[in-house]
Amino acid sequence: MSFLARAKNKLGDVGRYWKTPPEGRYMTFREIISYSFGGIGAYFIIQLGSTLIVSTTNIIVSTAIGVGPTDGYIIYLLSAFLNIPLTGIRADMVDNTRGKGGKYRPYLLTMGIPTALISVLYVWFPYEKMYLLFPGQIFGHEKGYLIKCVVVAVCNLLLLFFFNFFNDAYSNLIHVLSPDTQERTDVLAIKSVVYSLAPSIMNIVNPMVAKYFANDKVTDIRVYRISYPVFALIGIALTIVVYANTGEKIIQAKTHTIQVRFTDALREVAKNKYFWIISLAGWLGFLELTYQNILVYSQSYGHTATGNQLAVINTLVGNASLWGMLAAPFCIRRFGKKKVLVFVNLMNVVCILMMLINIRNIWWLFICIYINCLFGSFEQITTPAIQADIRDYQQYRSGERIDGMFAAVAAIGNLVTLVTSSFLPAVQRRFGIYEGNGYANPFDILDVRTGNPGLFYKFLPTIILMAAVGAFLNVVPYLFYDFNEKKQKGMIRVLKIRSLFEDHANGALKDEQMRSAIEIIESSRENALKTPVEVLKRDYRGLRGDKRREAKKAYKDAVSLNEEIEISEFVCREIDKFDTPLGKHKAEVYSEVLNNGVDMIKNVDIAEIKTRYKNARYLPKNTRDEREERQFELELLSSVISAHRTYKKHYGDKNELKKPDMNELTRLFEREDELSREIFDLNRAGNKVGSKAAFAEKKRVQKSEKLLMDEFARYNRAMKPFSDAEKFFKQKENYSRFDEIKALSDK
Repeated sequence: MSFLARAKNKLGDVGRYWKTPPEGRYMTFREIISYSFGGIGAYFIIQLGSTLIVSTTNIIVSTAIGVGPTDGYIIYLLSAFLNIPLTGIRADMVDNTRGKGGKYRPYLLTMGIPTALISVLYVWFPYEKMYLLFPGQIFGHEKGYLIKCVVVAVCNLLLLFFFNFFNDAYSNLIHVLSPDTQERTDVLAIKSVVYSLAPSIMNIVNPMVAKYFANDKVTDIRVYRISYPVFALIGIALTIVVYANTGEKIIQAKTHTIQVRFTDALREVAKNKYFWIISLAGWLGFLELTYQNILVYSQSYGHTATGNQLAVINTLVGNASLWGMLAAPFCIRRFGKKKVLVFVNLMNVVCILMMLINIRNIWWLFICIYINCLFGSFEQITTPAIQADIRDYQQYRSGERIDGMFAAVAAIGNLVTLVTSSFLPAVQRRFGIYEGNGYANPFDILDVRTGNPGLFYKFLPTIILMAAVGAFLNVVPYLFYDFNEKKQKGMIRVLKIRSLFEDHANGALKDEQMRSAIEIIESSRENALKTPVEVLKRDYRGLRGDKRREAKKAYKDAVSLNEEIEISEFVCREIDKFDTPLGKHKAEVYSEVLNNGVDMIKNVDIAEIKTRYKNARYLPKNTRDEREERQFELELLSSVISAHRTYKKHYGDKNELKKPDMNELTRLFEREDELSREIFDLNRAGNKVGSKAAFAEKKRVQKSEKLLMDEFARYNRAMKPFSDAEKFFKQKENYSRFDEIKALSDK
């Protein structure tokens, strides 16, 4: 087929799949284009927030606004502690969001608009006038400077909530737009190529604004006062496109009620080893980011280029990311995410070290950074793709779709960086970069014309070496990452099966869902019995022509067959889990739990349970079966202790231990959805009075939902050992009714 014919065929696919996804996929072309094109606006807002969040490498706060490195670190330190409870609030809101809007979509607008407004206020605050309005000193600093630090701290704290919430909402939306890992990767590549226009445009516009309004100085606050309001307006407008044209698709039973307790979610995420591997990579690689300001330093303080030349350099650097993002899906499809990540991170180390060859030439620095960005852009695809995979793994393990809590645990873990992030300000101080060093801006000491002679070219190699060390440390944790694409596909199929049987038990089974799960089970049974085929690339490498094509096709078919066999075996282990030694042990223990009744929770001897828990920690864990049985014992005893404490706190003599009304909760959810549609229609019709009344009623409904969901959460915690036992036997019974469900679908 010619290139023109293939192009016409692809254009035809856009029309065919505009509102309906292709076979085996979940996203329509309308969703993909809206998510990607609207991403330009989302990333305008994300760029505004990210460039203003206080950090030890923030060039706008340190140079344009003029907060000294030490004071900037103090603000960063305080903000990091305050961000922990804020992150917890965000996590709890996301994990307990219920409604047709989804987990993330509702927050695109409610968090995006405040982020844009705060960013504009951040740069437009009249910092320089504070020195005139409040002359004199206090605590050894000018009053105007202290007011500046306070304003920066307040704006930074607000951004930590709204910006991080918005950033998570847009970035993590891909996690729930499709459960297919390769589709997510493909869409991530498209989105990344398109949204990269936002930072590219900003990198072109800001130096040009600097040339005409700030004497060629990108670090002048006037640059951002001119450009940021424009970027904010465009960002809000395009984010609405994303909100209006996407839909979340979480594989979960229709009748599943979302009741995620903060501490339970925290505990579950803390057990996710893949989350810790990803997080550790970020914590260890903190120094890598120090190289990002080198081009600005070289232009502003080394005077190696004009503002227009820097704009061209920034444009070309942005172009490097394009090729990496386009190549990423193909490399991931062929080699897998882990191999790609390890390779590109090692190449980052090489590219950063190459800068040392000629640090006085901005064009050489550009070449090194260009190649580094090309490899680094792969991570813009691989990292979010892996983040989505480990959330699928979390749902497979815990039974709950926990998304927001990942950010909460990461925030707590980021306390590690409070120590590591102090390293750069300490290095800068050794080079004389600190408030009160005798220069209008602390970084002006680096200027090769007006600053300390020779200092700049001593400072630059230091931060390059720091960045290289950070890049190397970043790659080490990924060597222990073993959650491959086959495991993810197997877990998605298991989640589909579980949702089928849960809905079947609750009488809410969809025909399409039923047929899909039946097909998965039958094909898995069939494929699990097949024998894997030995595959060797050398079988076709020495051939030519048609023989090579046939041999290569046979090789690919064999690889696909072996993958399908492995995935099918994983699915069959789920279906047959009740017949395993662990399944039989659980049945025996859970039968005892149900026989003991609620009195087991009311009158449990906590001291005895704690002793049993302590002893269970020493159970053997040499084999897989032993590890699973040990883990089950620990989790069961822990749930008994938690259930007794919840019963004592909320029930006992205070309230009757009674299950809340599920029908009432469902009614409230449906009413909330109705009101959301009503508010949208009223706003479109310009009926502000009606919209306001509907919005007030929606708030009342949401409050009632919250109270009832809290009641459900309390009841479920108090009854967890029993609900786990009932769920176990219900699932066991339902799994045994596969033939009955299949017969139902054949009618």
